[in-house]
Amino acid sequence: MSNLAKYLVRRFVAGLLTLLGVVVCLVALMDALPGDAARTIAGLDASPQEVARIRHLLGIGQPFTTQLWDYIDRLLHGTLGVSAVTGEPVLSEIGQRLPYTLELAAAATALGVLSGIVVGVLAATHRGRIADMVASVIGVAGISMPVYWLGILVIVLFAVKLRWLPPGGSTSPTSLILPAVTLSAFQIALVSRMTRASMLDHLEKDYVRTVRAKGVREWVTVRHALHNAFLPILTVISLQFGTLLGGAVVTETIFSWPGIGQLLVTSIQSRDFPTVQGIVLVFAAMFIVVNIITDLAYSLIDPRIRLAGR
Repeated sequence: MSNLAKYLVRRFVAGLLTLLGVVVCLVALMDALPGDAARTIAGLDASPQEVARIRHLLGIGQPFTTQLWDYIDRLLHGTLGVSAVTGEPVLSEIGQRLPYTLELAAAATALGVLSGIVVGVLAATHRGRIADMVASVIGVAGISMPVYWLGILVIVLFAVKLRWLPPGGSTSPTSLILPAVTLSAFQIALVSRMTRASMLDHLEKDYVRTVRAKGVREWVTVRHALHNAFLPILTVISLQFGTLLGGAVVTETIFSWPGIGQLLVTSIQSRDFPTVQGIVLVFAAMFIVVNIITDLAYSLIDPRIRLAGR
């Protein structure tokens, strides 16, 4: 078995154990809910038969080990249960919303990475000058500005005042612009600061001085330095992509974007616990997959990294 195959097997097993821990926590929290969760979901005016149906659906009243095994058994059969509100399979509801969340996260990541790297490189190559100061302002503003406040500001400016873009929904391709810009603001700030710090470290190394001494053009020197400085930047990008999948909850709610973030909010408001459990589990699984892909990308960017040694 090759080193890559051994590494993938190890990471797959570790990912399964992590998901098992998430499942245990989800079932434990469900079991620890105060009061009658079935009555809370059904409402005060619901019939006893409806309450009994929901109680059976949630497994309320059964021992914790029984609830845990029932949930794992459903997972092994490829299902996340049934929504306590709509009666539809949770996996089906998540499947309908997931493409929207992935589209938003991908657009925000692309915008954040490209803009952040450009701003960070300009700041590093123009250290102490106007470009560096502008990059610092962008970094501080992006990190300090709450997502919900920035979302409201861009809606008021570009949708209400200027009427250039739709304020929400997913009725047209332009509907993606405002939520993607809002969601990418923090990533632009973080990636630009990491790029600047990593580039400054490499621009002062001997191999860069050697390249410059040979009379190579400055943009070629910057490209070589960026290639060697990219690993810590990639780490930030991967972690931020996983965070964007979860952080899109607020953004999707503000812009009425029909992703699983908005589904999570509505499920919490309606006490639809099976759907909430399924969404949290999907978030955890996607985060694990992103981390594995990032580790594989390390070895492609820097051949000196060997996965077998990890």
